[in-house]
Amino acid sequence: MATLVLLRILVVVLLVALNAFFVAAEFAIVSVRDTRVQQLIDARRTGARTVQRLQQRLDDFLPAVQFGVTLASLALGWIGEPVIAQLLLRPLAGLPRAPLYAHSAAVVIAFICITYFHVIMGELVPKSLALQRVEQVALSVAGPMDVFITISRPLLHLMTNSANAVLKLFGSRLMREGGMHSPEELKLILTSSRRLGLLPPVQEEIMHHALEMENTTVREILVPRQNIFSLPADMTLEDAMARVVEDQHSRIPIYDPKLGREHIVGVLYAKDLSRFMYLRSSVRTRTISPDLMLRVRHIMRDVLVVPETKPLLDLLAEFRHRKRHLAIVVDEYGSTVGLVTVEDVLEQIVGEIEDEFDIAVQPRLLETGALVLEGGANVRDLDSHLQIRLPRDEGFETLGGFIMWRLGRLPKIGDAVQYEGRRYSVLEMQDRRVLQVKVEQLGPAQPEVEEQPSLFQ
Repeated sequence: MATLVLLRILVVVLLVALNAFFVAAEFAIVSVRDTRVQQLIDARRTGARTVQRLQQRLDDFLPAVQFGVTLASLALGWIGEPVIAQLLLRPLAGLPRAPLYAHSAAVVIAFICITYFHVIMGELVPKSLALQRVEQVALSVAGPMDVFITISRPLLHLMTNSANAVLKLFGSRLMREGGMHSPEELKLILTSSRRLGLLPPVQEEIMHHALEMENTTVREILVPRQNIFSLPADMTLEDAMARVVEDQHSRIPIYDPKLGREHIVGVLYAKDLSRFMYLRSSVRTRTISPDLMLRVRHIMRDVLVVPETKPLLDLLAEFRHRKRHLAIVVDEYGSTVGLVTVEDVLEQIVGEIEDEFDIAVQPRLLETGALVLEGGANVRDLDSHLQIRLPRDEGFETLGGFIMWRLGRLPKIGDAVQYEGRRYSVLEMQDRRVLQVKVEQLGPAQPEVEEQPSLFQ
């Protein structure tokens, strides 16, 4: 009798250990990073390839783990509870009125003991150990788990098909397991990693910007047509060189002078221009007829044209594929609306990039504390650099466009609008364009007025 009881106790311990094995396997295999697994494979660590195979087959691995945990738990309750209850019956039999409650009390106490032992030794302890020593545990359990999956695969497929059949009755299907995260979830993970000191703030910011690019189009970052520096196709190389040296651009859009500045027909590379000018200067004879003088159209290259609705990620891929750094942006009617460069796209990820020829345009700070900004300032840049948040889904991309949207008409000098605690006043106009805007922070006591009439009407 005693031998049978000891044997059952041993079985209980083994079942708890089996449950602990499956719990540790689940947390270790899922938690170990796939990049680290590849490093272990390169180092020829035993079991590393099996770990990688299990991670790639989570649809088989996770159901197998749940199946093993369920079997171990059910067997533990079936075998362990009667054993503990039997051990408790004899001590309880000596208590007053034992026949009335001894058996029930033994069952309840046995249930509590088994549950406590199961939760502590079969769940919490193995989970903690697996998370603390994730690599060692993963390498140790990978082989046995692979064998268990192979043995139980027919039964697992039967249960999976049965679950799918039941879900079809509810118009659904069994979700595939995996470590997929939405962009918003990835942002939360990045923020948590930065707060824990696992990720530098700069890397977090870059990754956030990269994730946000998915929904950003060319229209939101382009240089407006009015701000494009371009040259006519019939300009001589000498005149073009003078303009390039003066304005210091490396790639210049070329327009057809007969059709107007918005009809871009090519792009001039400053290095091509320099090469031709050098070759020309090396020719000893200077008696060249004006009719034979080279024009910009003779050395310009084809220009890449993209729609304003093109996503930035697609544009970046096209830049890489076509080996281009500049593209002309057109609207749905084929009219030029601006240009975009590789630098413009990369700045959406890493922030403002300035070379030795760039002149940093900083907002002018007045004595009153107000800022003077360019009307063409992009609303995305205002948000990232000055924490001035303006609507992004109302059809405008610049500060001047925001003022037009709030006014509902073309602005005039002196017009002012208010939005979320700030007043935006038009200081300078050029034809229909807003050139300069004064931004003032409103005090808490000042009422918010939608529009102030122009002082110059």
